[in-house]
Amino acid sequence: MAYLALDLGSGSGRAIVGTIVDGRICLDEIYRFGNIPVKLGNTLYWDFLSLFQNVKQSIYLAVKNGYDLQGLAVDTWGVDFGLIDRAGRLLSNPVCYRDSRTQGVSQKAEAIISRREMYAITGIQQMEINTVFQLLSMKEQNAQTLAIGDGLLFIPDLINYYLTGNVYNEYTIASTSQLINAKTKTWEKSLFDKLNLPLYLFKNIIEPCSLVGNLTDDIAQETNAQNIKVFAVGSHDTASAIAAIPFDGEEWAFLSSGTWSLLGIQTDNPILTQEAMDNEFTNEGGVGKILFMRNISGLWILQQLMAEWEKNDEECSYQYLLSECEKSKPFGSLINTDDPDFTFPASMKDAIQSYCKRTDQSVPQTKGELVRCVLESLAVKYHFVMKKLEQCSGRKIKYLSVVGGGSRNEQLNQFIADALNVEVVTGLTEATAIGNVIQQAVTDKKIKNIREGHQIVKNSFNFKTYYPQNSREWELFATRMEYLIL
Repeated sequence: MAYLALDLGSGSGRAIVGTIVDGRICLDEIYRFGNIPVKLGNTLYWDFLSLFQNVKQSIYLAVKNGYDLQGLAVDTWGVDFGLIDRAGRLLSNPVCYRDSRTQGVSQKAEAIISRREMYAITGIQQMEINTVFQLLSMKEQNAQTLAIGDGLLFIPDLINYYLTGNVYNEYTIASTSQLINAKTKTWEKSLFDKLNLPLYLFKNIIEPCSLVGNLTDDIAQETNAQNIKVFAVGSHDTASAIAAIPFDGEEWAFLSSGTWSLLGIQTDNPILTQEAMDNEFTNEGGVGKILFMRNISGLWILQQLMAEWEKNDEECSYQYLLSECEKSKPFGSLINTDDPDFTFPASMKDAIQSYCKRTDQSVPQTKGELVRCVLESLAVKYHFVMKKLEQCSGRKIKYLSVVGGGSRNEQLNQFIADALNVEVVTGLTEATAIGNVIQQAVTDKKIKNIREGHQIVKNSFNFKTYYPQNSREWELFATRMEYLIL
């Protein structure tokens, strides 16, 4: 059984074939490509034409490499979308969530519907990048594409439409819009009415583990693929990543560690309290669950530092930087990783140093000091978010499953175990692709359910546990720096 997982991130995309044989899953990355937004005029767009061409190339290469594909599925980042007209034509390249068009829009929306009322309905953390505010900004600017559009398709929905000709909105990606009722999992008409948004643009919602259709004849011919099914999985990449985790129970939490960090728990029902809203938790759609979690700026800061050093032809390999980090003095300085200063500065190094100087801390100078500052700051941020997570959920967390590319960072993993005083379990660096493939196999009725998929995951990967060590020192450091984080 071979399935193609198309895992498209906001920086790059990957095509990974997952083969399930004798109760084990084997992954083969067959193609990787860039996905860089393009500034055109005053707008930051995604290059959807290039993205879709790379999707087709991925299918072609999977077939060329001899894989007898049973199906494929797409997962991507959240909130962004494309509009199509009545003839199914794409009206514009999708606008990137990092575009400035939504600045200040959420505050204007609060004059119509309060943040509390909106959270009580949707359970979604109010962020200006959310689809609802993108639409309000388009309405404010009298965007013609909004006026003539006939369908709004989130990025994975849009790709699947052009692969199969079938139109729908998948639940997990749709939940990032802040327009879905968290309890009923349907579009909330009252929000569309109050905000005067076009409900007709939104399509029927389908759940993960659904069949979308087969490749169109044109796509099949172009890619040399025949009779390949296209499945809807948890098409928000976070949902598929968490679906891969084979550990559950009320003592477990998860951390999806990458450019963004997502720290939370899986629940059967959304948590819509004032306390949850005040602490910026979100209730996004998962695969058969609600993902109650907090969005935190993750390894973005370190990635930008590395890009800056690479541009200057300086040594910046991960191995080198982590080695320098280990040599540096612990608990030297700390930044609030969610501070706006670090959203998109001209120089990340300068932004960190200016922040530390402004907050009367020692200023990190060397690469090791800068990296240590970032990693310790992330661990302390997780420390406080975990405390709030336990308060809002009523759970006591003893174990944390860290998945995604950031789980390779052993130094950060140990910092997290120490700062949170929990056991940290890693092993699923490709969690999104794994979850994607498992869901395809369930939909294709080759395995019974997600639980059987989890057993396959346990059979297939080596897990490593990091045990907390000097948690008392971390607690004292976090308490001393609490004023910067909260």
